[in-house]
Amino acid sequence: MSTTATPSPSDDIFDKLHKRTRRLSIFIIVLALLVLTAGAGVFVLYRKLKSVEQSQKDIAFSQFTDEWSNGQDFVQPTVNTIQFMRHGYSISFDKVEYNQNGLHLSGQVGNPTHLWISSLALNFTARPYPYKIRDKWEKEQSGPWQMWWSDDWDIGKAETTVGALNPGSTSFFEVTIPNVKQTSDNIQIAVSFSGERYQYLGR
Repeated sequence: MSTTATPSPSDDIFDKLHKRTRRLSIFIIVLALLVLTAGAGVFVLYRKLKSVEQSQKDIAFSQFTDEWSNGQDFVQPTVNTIQFMRHGYSISFDKVEYNQNGLHLSGQVGNPTHLWISSLALNFTARPYPYKIRDKWEKEQSGPWQMWWSDDWDIGKAETTVGALNPGSTSFFEVTIPNVKQTSDNIQIAVSFSGERYQYLGR
């Protein structure tokens, strides 16, 4: 006569515990995979957002430099080189000298037009190139409006009186721009007219 072994209650408990443990392990693994996948997705999205944000900053700064440069006349402190400004006016330096007072410039301003110009003053502003002040520019941005050039970023400025600038001729000028030192950093010199009066030739 054969006898059948009856599973003990402890074996049933062990099997149930084993199954639950396996299910829990699978759940933990699946959850970990989901967390890793979500984390990777968030990281990729973050990188894309940062890339888009940087591109927007680059475009905004490029627009700023283009618009700012288009409204200015710039010359380099270079001797014996005729440099043209808007409307055909020219600047030529015969002396460029750095001293304890700043940058000393002298030369000729030319008038190619048919206009008599009187009471003319020349304004010189030494400025760093825009890429040198990008960090400062970005810090000043707030809201939807872009900040224009801040005078705080200028190195130095000076004005000199020319007086009369006749048609088709040149006039001498001499000026010292303070705070400008000879360094490895290149600078731009913005030139503008002020106080001038115009009269057509022949009148």
